[in-house]
Amino acid sequence: MKGIADPPLRFAPDAGGWLENLPAPVLGVDSGERVRFANAAAAELFAAAGRGLMGRRLEDVFGRDAPLVGLARRALVQETQFVETDVPLTGPGFSLGRGDVAAAPVGQDGYVALVLHVLQRPRGGARGHAQATAARTLAHEVRNPLAGIRAAAQLIARGDDPDATALATLICDEVDRIRRLTDRIDPLDQLHPPTFGSVNIHQALERVRRIVASSFPDVMIRERYDPSLPHVRGDLDQLIQALLNIAKNAAEAVNGQVDGEVALTTSFRPGVRIRAAATAAARPQLEVMIADNGPGIDPGLIDRLFEPFSTTKSGGMGLGLTVASEILARHDGRVEVESTPGRTVFRILLPIDSDEAPA
Repeated sequence: MKGIADPPLRFAPDAGGWLENLPAPVLGVDSGERVRFANAAAAELFAAAGRGLMGRRLEDVFGRDAPLVGLARRALVQETQFVETDVPLTGPGFSLGRGDVAAAPVGQDGYVALVLHVLQRPRGGARGHAQATAARTLAHEVRNPLAGIRAAAQLIARGDDPDATALATLICDEVDRIRRLTDRIDPLDQLHPPTFGSVNIHQALERVRRIVASSFPDVMIRERYDPSLPHVRGDLDQLIQALLNIAKNAAEAVNGQVDGEVALTTSFRPGVRIRAAATAAARPQLEVMIADNGPGIDPGLIDRLFEPFSTTKSGGMGLGLTVASEILARHDGRVEVESTPGRTVFRILLPIDSDEAPA
């Protein structure tokens, strides 16, 4: 019996020309939910993530339950335009961050165009993911022989030769030190899944303030809090860690500066509602702002700020902001940064606990 061949790799002929010239990434999807078109911007975006697109079903690229797949399916079935904001642009083995997505019928053959506007680039992008993977592999490969070396040194230490015992003890100490260094190389490996509860964000910030104040006694810390803010849903310890990593960076930037100052501010973001998925309810947000009046971030570094090992500090490993952004992402939060000489601001958005969210 003769099978039915796939249709040729083409897109609605009356649409491909002008869609190709759009600066935004555009995907063309046929009635079978296969990608038949990707303009230059889309090809570049997905090539950076190492993803092939043409001829593949959307669910094979993004995952069966991906919000973007559901959005395209609704547009195909209902033959009307849909727009969703803050959609996760992720799939098995890759992340392109989050973005606004418009899905609209195009042409007469049951095609849908997906127009993507990437709002939040992934933590480190494809390059950062590769760096993190390399770091994790390195840490793992170093740890494996360390256990054997330590065990052999302990056997040597059981002998009667005091010089050999002292040398074996030194070997064990150095093995333990290297192990601690590998733990620092891969801090995300030590990060357990968050235990969610109702968290007063000011309780977390108070802990952060006390730690930073004790470590940087010459830095002025100013607090401008909105006491009426409702709680967020999160893991208190992990939120403290994320906020502390950012606040310590700010304090280090102004440490030794005569008028060095770090400001911690909280506020409600009226009119801002963000959904974690296309089918989820949009939730109101509160904002935590951590600002300093230091020299600003190197312009050559700011686009890679959340990538592993991105740092200009001597002795720093450049992992604090990577961990902070990972924790905030696990809380459906977002972090943005603006920096000019004399003012650097980190803005963190966190969804308000649904039990306390204002109507």
